[in-house]
Amino acid sequence: MNNGASSSQSTAEPSTEAGSTTLYLTRHGRTTANVMHLMQGWSDFPLTRQGREDVRQFGRGLRSIRFRAAWSGNLSRQYETARLALDMSGNGDLRVGVDPDLREDNFGSFEGRDEHTTLDQVCAAMGFENFAAAKATYGRNIAAHMQDTFHRLDAQDILSAGLEEQDRAETTAQVRSRMIAVLTRIAQSAIEEGGGPVLVVSSGMCLQQFLTAIDDHCTIPDMDNTAVTKVFYGDDGFHLAGPVSSMEYFQAGSQEK
Repeated sequence: MNNGASSSQSTAEPSTEAGSTTLYLTRHGRTTANVMHLMQGWSDFPLTRQGREDVRQFGRGLRSIRFRAAWSGNLSRQYETARLALDMSGNGDLRVGVDPDLREDNFGSFEGRDEHTTLDQVCAAMGFENFAAAKATYGRNIAAHMQDTFHRLDAQDILSAGLEEQDRAETTAQVRSRMIAVLTRIAQSAIEEGGGPVLVVSSGMCLQQFLTAIDDHCTIPDMDNTAVTKVFYGDDGFHLAGPVSSMEYFQAGSQEK
């Protein structure tokens, strides 16, 4: 997928005001499912060997930052990304807090299936010929419309998978609610400890859901592996603190060997 990279050099880090924190929202490294173009969701696919190397490079690009804390979802691709990035960035003394609410969207019966076939099926149910046509119509809100379609189709059990109701695809409202709640908890916890930057490793689609919920106007590009979006949290809530889906830290890491 494309990314929102804007620089090959790591930019100066924003100063943190008292009673505030900056979350470095990061997509996990490349996985076996990414390579095979399979739907991941809550399913636990590991990082590839190249994915780990990419995360190490990403971590080197973070060496100018002393993180207050670090968090990931409970999927191995998220946790391993956070752990490797900390170790390579000089933040190896930090533990990675794990919260399952940072998991990717749950795609229910569609998980583990071919990505292209699945997206075509979902877009057809939305009344479009393909994903490109759906994205042209919905733009930054495509993730929300697709997730609700996953939920609608899975509730009908169109794949005859027989999943119990609680294991089927989430709604957009459910994803946004848990993402806002967990990131608020993480930010407030950091502020209680004095504020500062926090590394948060999650997944692409749920991060897109969160960003559309907190900002009515920002462009939401596809998120490449290890892409970072900095979000400031203070008394008036969440605000973007830089470009969405930036690859600047990954790029900077290539110069830090």
